[in-house]
Amino acid sequence: MSRPTTRTPVAIFNSHSEFVDALRAALDREGLPTATALLAEIQDGTLDLVAFLEVHDPRVIVYDLPRPFERHWNFLRLLRQTDALRKRTWILTTTDKKALDAAVGASDVIEIAFGEPYDLGAVVKAVHHALADGRPPRPERLRT
Repeated sequence: MSRPTTRTPVAIFNSHSEFVDALRAALDREGLPTATALLAEIQDGTLDLVAFLEVHDPRVIVYDLPRPFERHWNFLRLLRQTDALRKRTWILTTTDKKALDAAVGASDVIEIAFGEPYDLGAVVKAVHHALADGRPPRPERLRT
């Protein structure tokens, strides 16, 4: 693998471009550059994920788990097992944590309100925490 062109601290992978834009702006205000992609681009191969990782080399990935939960959860599990993604810190988000938990037994997922204005405080706090010590905080520690 070639050396990264830039070191981008945070990658945002989400299914909604509006959320991507809002989180990118919030992290930019905190001085944290981001690289972004829509989940559909990753899943259908439109985005060359290997090249994306070589160029941006994110330390933290903010990854959304939309419906249908089972399909997206399985895809996430495959991604996290690849060599290029295994050692990165993942922050998982969803808009319906209760339904996600029921569907796949997921835990340590941050629930976000869908629609503007997005409540991004917990996600921004989790990113700061992950960049500071290399792992996301447990969601109960993110409540303000």
